[in-house]
Amino acid sequence: MISASTRAAIEFDFGFETFGEKKLCEMLAASQEFIREMATGGGPRWLSLLGRSGTGKTHLARAISRFFNAEASTYVDPSTGARLSRRGGFIGWRKIVDHLRDGDYCVMDAVCNDWFVALDDIGTEKASDFSLAKLDQIIDARLGKWTVITCNFTRAEIAEHIDVRIASRLGRGKNVIVDDINAPDYSVRSTKIA
Repeated sequence: MISASTRAAIEFDFGFETFGEKKLCEMLAASQEFIREMATGGGPRWLSLLGRSGTGKTHLARAISRFFNAEASTYVDPSTGARLSRRGGFIGWRKIVDHLRDGDYCVMDAVCNDWFVALDDIGTEKASDFSLAKLDQIIDARLGKWTVITCNFTRAEIAEHIDVRIASRLGRGKNVIVDDINAPDYSVRSTKIA
């Protein structure tokens, strides 16, 4: 018998139109697989959506976060039967950097330790040694946890413009990378069909 959370993952509507574009279909399929594995208790991993702006990476990351909040943020402990909560959600990299620059380091604990995090738009701010060090700290801490990462760079560009170590970590373990997403901007695609 299929569990309620697995059924929810199978039926979950991402509200995402692929317009038949190969990379958009790949992004959607990877996102669907990610929530199915999350719902069925698979081992934690990452999904990295990398490439051009305006392709729907953030849209899918937010949708996965909505699924987490609705279907995976609470669970029943098998040994006690207690209903427990998991922490997590969606946050933009620029917002994290703003918190840190304002002296609010509490955000680091949440982003590093929450059960699930969708980390949006890494590399969008003008990088400093400080912000790169904090991003590296977060990436290290997130290994082995449910994580979605979006970036407007490809993996090769992350290695060149952000940090080669971060680019390497994206591909560790069972992590999935949809790289070099270069579909036309959504605003252009949506008017092309109409």
